[in-house]
Amino acid sequence: MNIDSQIRPVPITLITGFLGAGKTTLLNRILHADHGLRAAVLVNDFGAINIDSQLVAGVEGETISLANGCICCTIRDDLLDALLDLLERPEKPEYILVETSGVSDPESVALTFLLPELRPYLRLDGILTVVDSDQLLDLREADQILAEAQITVADIVILNKWDLCSDEQRAEVTRQIKELSPKARLLPAAHGDVPLELLLGVGAFEPERLGRRPSHDVHVHEQHSAHDDGANHGQDAAHDHEHHHAHHDHSLVFDSWNYVTDAPFDFKALRAMIRALPHTIFRAKGVLYFADAPLRRGLLHVVGKRVRLSVGDEWGATKPSTQVVVIGSAGGIDAAALRAAFEDCLARQAIRPDPAWFVQPQELDRPGYATADANP
Repeated sequence: MNIDSQIRPVPITLITGFLGAGKTTLLNRILHADHGLRAAVLVNDFGAINIDSQLVAGVEGETISLANGCICCTIRDDLLDALLDLLERPEKPEYILVETSGVSDPESVALTFLLPELRPYLRLDGILTVVDSDQLLDLREADQILAEAQITVADIVILNKWDLCSDEQRAEVTRQIKELSPKARLLPAAHGDVPLELLLGVGAFEPERLGRRPSHDVHVHEQHSAHDDGANHGQDAAHDHEHHHAHHDHSLVFDSWNYVTDAPFDFKALRAMIRALPHTIFRAKGVLYFADAPLRRGLLHVVGKRVRLSVGDEWGATKPSTQVVVIGSAGGIDAAALRAAFEDCLARQAIRPDPAWFVQPQELDRPGYATADANP
């Protein structure tokens, strides 16, 4: 490892939080703020498609997208390699941001930074845990265990989506988090809007805390995957496969499924289908190709009961396509039915492009989701 022995340790901020809590939104705010730091970014996602690396806006030259999988186990070696590569560059980063997968236990990631061979070069500055305040109290079983594990190691807990909560929700969320992490600073926020000076350079991380809590084996199992090259609207090109990890049975917790196609969607048909997704699907996100607005990327975010559809930048020289990742409870994803539902929404005839009606993001609810009995 040819690293200058006189280098000052580079501070690292670890951003963690449950699925859909708002980690990428927070990361975007940090990266676009006027902090004057040369920040390197390590973005992790799971599933066959790394959606987050596409949704982190405007930092392609400074973002390192790691291999797919849980950051706490399957890509641990890749994380080490990426960190060493950053430290050996001629212009070393002044700050490193690591966004974990929404189903990662951050303890393993934090312990990686504390390896003896890395301590002279890296300093874990803080662990930020983003919480979906509006849905935290609805989590059950494995979801609840994972969210609590992420909160327990936090130096700062960002109470995101605070504006959506009732006074009663706010009081109970605050009580539960203070019980789990009594020393953590709690920062209420909407859309990840938190003052930068409260996030970077906090210097509050206590390494000895990692040894005080039980470990949790919580992972995602990519059980179903669908791919489509655009031919025949995907009806002959989609394939399902099972992917097993040798050392964990990840299927006990989550399933993930992905869909890719070059064919455009009918917006209204897709909107209706997304709202009708079964309650066993907790999270969906992706980049969409709409026949209604073919020049601009469509963006999909499903978090629990909420759906957000919007349009982003123009495709430019990039060939338009759809890439979607769906995350659900173990056994809660019917790959064949989900693939058929997406294909039924593909545009069957040319639609005159008129993106003007689609400028404002559409915020929708999933009817019946909040009253579902099954764990999402």
